Amino acid sequence: MKHTIDIIHEGRTITLEAEHGSNLLEVLLAGNIEVDSPCGGNGKCGKCRVRIEAPEAAAIDEIRILGKKDVDRGYRLACRTTVKNDMRIYPDNINHDARIVTKGKGRQINFAPSISKKHVVLDKPDLSRQEDDLTRLENTGLGKVKDLELLKKLPHILREADFDITVATFGEEIISVEKGDTSGKSYGIAVDIGTTTIAAYLYDLTTGNQMDVYSVLNAQRKYGADVLSRIDYCSKSRETRDEMHKTIISQINDIVRVFTKRNGIDPVNIYELAFAGNTTMIHFLLNLPTFNIAVAPFIPASTALFKVKAGHLGIKVNDGAYVVVLPCVSAYIGADTVAAVLSSNMYMDDGCFLLIDIGTNGEIVLGGREWLYACSTAAGPAFEGANIRNGTGGISGAIDKVYYDNGLKYTTIGKANPIGICGSGIVDSIAVMLEHKAIDETGRIAGPDEMENMPDHLRERIINIDGMRAFVIEHESSASGGVIAITQKDIREVQNAKAAIAAGIKVLAQKAGIGFGDIKKVYLAGGFGSHIDVDSAVNIGLIPFELRDRTESIGNAAGQGVIEGLTCSEILEHAERVKTKIQYIELSADPGFSDYYVDSMFFDVETKY
Repeated sequence: MKHTIDIIHEGRTITLEAEHGSNLLEVLLAGNIEVDSPCGGNGKCGKCRVRIEAPEAAAIDEIRILGKKDVDRGYRLACRTTVKNDMRIYPDNINHDARIVTKGKGRQINFAPSISKKHVVLDKPDLSRQEDDLTRLENTGLGKVKDLELLKKLPHILREADFDITVATFGEEIISVEKGDTSGKSYGIAVDIGTTTIAAYLYDLTTGNQMDVYSVLNAQRKYGADVLSRIDYCSKSRETRDEMHKTIISQINDIVRVFTKRNGIDPVNIYELAFAGNTTMIHFLLNLPTFNIAVAPFIPASTALFKVKAGHLGIKVNDGAYVVVLPCVSAYIGADTVAAVLSSNMYMDDGCFLLIDIGTNGEIVLGGREWLYACSTAAGPAFEGANIRNGTGGISGAIDKVYYDNGLKYTTIGKANPIGICGSGIVDSIAVMLEHKAIDETGRIAGPDEMENMPDHLRERIINIDGMRAFVIEHESSASGGVIAITQKDIREVQNAKAAIAAGIKVLAQKAGIGFGDIKKVYLAGGFGSHIDVDSAVNIGLIPFELRDRTESIGNAAGQGVIEGLTCSEILEHAERVKTKIQYIELSADPGFSDYYVDSMFFDVETKY
């Protein structure tokens, strides 16, 4: 039996069909209705809430997560709702445009891509010159044919072209033979696959010019906000692993279609795609098993720089095109970190530098030309809105800046009505709360007897929500359906996240035998690092106080690094050297990490205000 699901959102109605007994969240995701589900549909985050006309009775866990008020208004968790009849539902927020950082800090490198094309006219065979077609081609000195499929097509191509051809090579391999002179048509795509977002860059490989940039939310997020949720999903069966792989390949093919349509080029003239991403995202791309990444001793299938034919992965470009994947270091220091180290140039510079990339995970690298230490912390989800009551990603309507100017004020992305609060806004909010004594050094929100010196307009913002104290940022948001607030639980989530980052920095400094005064520059990478207010980050203890004036945002450093790998083959050699040079520190095995972590949980208020 099938039922009709009407989804009403922003004045539009989308209708889906669902089998009796199916899960509502799975129905919505299968229908490309991108309801937020950071916990992967495990009923923990409360972000997949939808309002249902005439809903079934709520389960106990739904009441606990959503609150009785919202349950009484008809809200339910899509992941906990079974389709038993026709339904009309109203999702809170779907398909918002994301603010994705694509620009990175560039540096001067040689333009020398792995791909080259040359127009040649071959001597035609006759009875006095009977070399086979392959020998005739390879005698040009341009390279060797290694692909049997290209060899099968070669006799036809040569004769159709009357031996007037263009040869495309990848390094010393001939990968394409084309009729006539197509030497001016050579393109490549660099892709940074983030856990939450994907950034892609189209390049002309004859000139080195960037032709286009495209960014999109990673469709794999429907399987969970973090890598562990996605690994858990993939580990269920070979089919679920294939599903995860096909999801990212489908998005890459979508990106290819966008680039070719917008720029009037043929996908047959795309000869290389270069990729960076964390180790798990790279495994999903290559369809490698990920289970062992999630369990001690955390061993990936591979961390090598990898080159594979694009067609073997199902990417629809030139038949001979290559996919190049930058190397990873370990299960939790991926190709994105290697790419960021490359583009920051810290591996070439004298002195000591600190790179912090806070995404869905937090990667930290300390060092310079002589040595590099790195660690990873599970800090990002809180800073990207996961596990936060009103948290959201960097999308239209997200509160991205909170400040005090004769009263609490904020801005939203796109100047839209507020729907929630993203990472930079969360950090700002806690900094404001600290400054005005709404929370103390332990992170506890002030009680009624501790508000005497607080302005009335701030005191009124401290209320009870879900059985705990909370600080209201927006009293009544029509877009979110209620107050937008930072709860006591949210503060604990941020404390855990910022403590992990701060403790990781201290562990690396201790391993290197240096003090914070020895660090010449701090590079903040990634989307969160690009939007965060440095003073707020310092004031809550995310960045060491001593480094306040030495901190610089370098944007999407991973994206910039993978661009370098696409446009300069020598950078791929540098990437392998960086991989070898980085010494990975497993924080869970470090005896000092726990002490640093506990110390970093506190807000050192007196040194800041």
